[in-house]
Amino acid sequence: MKTRCLFYEAPALSECDAAILELRTDADGRMGLVLDASPFYPEGGGQPCDLGSIEGQALHRVLYEGPDIVHYLAVAPHDGFNASPGQRVRCMLDERRRRDHTEQHSAQHLLSATVLRLLGGPTRSFHLGEDYCSVDIDLPSLSRDDADAVELAVLEAIREGYPVITHLCPPEDPASFPLRRKPPEGEAQLRILEIDGLDYTPCAGTHVRNTAELGLFRLVRWEKYKGMTRLYFLAGLRAYADYRATAAELRNAAAAAGTHERGVAAALAEALEANKGLGYKLKEAQEAEAAASARLMSLGQPDGPLSLVLGDGDFLAAMRLAKALASEGRLALIASGPDLKLAIGAPAAGPDVAAALKDTLKESGAKGGGGASFFQAAFGDRTALERFMEDALCKLR
Repeated sequence: MKTRCLFYEAPALSECDAAILELRTDADGRMGLVLDASPFYPEGGGQPCDLGSIEGQALHRVLYEGPDIVHYLAVAPHDGFNASPGQRVRCMLDERRRRDHTEQHSAQHLLSATVLRLLGGPTRSFHLGEDYCSVDIDLPSLSRDDADAVELAVLEAIREGYPVITHLCPPEDPASFPLRRKPPEGEAQLRILEIDGLDYTPCAGTHVRNTAELGLFRLVRWEKYKGMTRLYFLAGLRAYADYRATAAELRNAAAAAGTHERGVAAALAEALEANKGLGYKLKEAQEAEAAASARLMSLGQPDGPLSLVLGDGDFLAAMRLAKALASEGRLALIASGPDLKLAIGAPAAGPDVAAALKDTLKESGAKGGGGASFFQAAFGDRTALERFMEDALCKLR
């Protein structure tokens, strides 16, 4: 490797000077620099790369290309920035991003070790993203009690302040450590991360010096995934930001409900129950209105099918009216103009609507179906709706 890994040697270093050893260009034409020393961690092992700037130019990506660490800038060669081998450049690290990645990665080690110790579930994969972090655990399911126990154990380990130690093998022997997972093969030197007796794992990422630096941890949620369980978590400043946002939402909800923060759940349950009752009453009123309208329409119209397009009624209103008219003994074709949907209700002694309109529906290209006494269909435009209603009247008379 040509580059000194300052992100290992001096992880607290946020800026330094380095010499350009080599220039490269990626497939998109971005300029790449190989430096003699770098404070920027290259992506790998589930951890995204560090970002920042080199000589004032924003970094786009840092990655390994073979044994070399290449720093790709957001600019193309000769696009306002000239560089050449031997030139010394100033490197500035995005400290907030580094700290965030460090906190999430160390929290993942602690979480994985805790799940393995308490539940016997090994970690199969790890994702560190901008919005969330997750681990896939080889467990078919996870109970609420087990999740709470895991979260509490992680928080206790953070509070206890376990030192985080990096072992280099060689000179140390990897066989001397009770590793949580098998080390990669073919590495000239392994980095074994130890959380003071709690966990030993091969890892090349950046990590806190002590679990107390994590401050906070939250197991956000979990779900079944490909026969395993995926755990979503937050740590450090991410967890703090999430707690603040959640607390703000809770305060706003409490204010809107006219209660205290711990009374929101009860207030919500009460409101939902009241709303359910109102929903039943509204449905009864709407059905009564449809029945009254059906009686009036039947009185004012001669016997035979009734066909109507509601100018402002939705499909539910059309369906209620069609069924109410059918209860009055009338064949009814009621459509919602805004929704472009048709409801057809037929009295018990009437025709089998679905059977009569099967071919007409297929020819029209509309989507729908139903049974002997009720049928519905949806259309792409008003013309198609009205044409179908005309054809249906002919078939059902």
